[in-house]
Amino acid sequence: MSALAWGIKASLLGYVRGMADGSVTLAGGAEELDGGFRFPAADAAGQTGADAPLAFRGSVTLTGHGGMLRVTIADPALVDTGDGWVLEIADPDDPGIRLPFATLAGFDGERATGAALTEDGADLFFGPYERGTAIDDPRVVA
Repeated sequence: MSALAWGIKASLLGYVRGMADGSVTLAGGAEELDGGFRFPAADAAGQTGADAPLAFRGSVTLTGHGGMLRVTIADPALVDTGDGWVLEIADPDDPGIRLPFATLAGFDGERATGAALTEDGADLFFGPYERGTAIDDPRVVA
């Protein structure tokens, strides 16, 4: 495992980039790829074995509307909860806390399918999305 390739939500990125003051800013090692972003692998806080999350680092911050829109997606991780897979991010209000951003209908170790916002994930956007809204499926790449 070396990186997470993830477009977040293509229509959202198009919307932000279409705003007069819209901006997509990368930090912490995240890179822009054709059709999304690459988050490099990170140390999973010393965790190893089958229960360790697939952890990545870097951030993508979306801003616009004169500062009214500001969403940061940082340090994603794919976590096996025992009941399925979840895509977590660092909580934008407290980076020491992990936020379950999206559920995954399936994950085969490389490709996730059926990524959909959780209630916490939808709340980051203050209204236009609700729980269950489909987002881009992430994948682990070499």
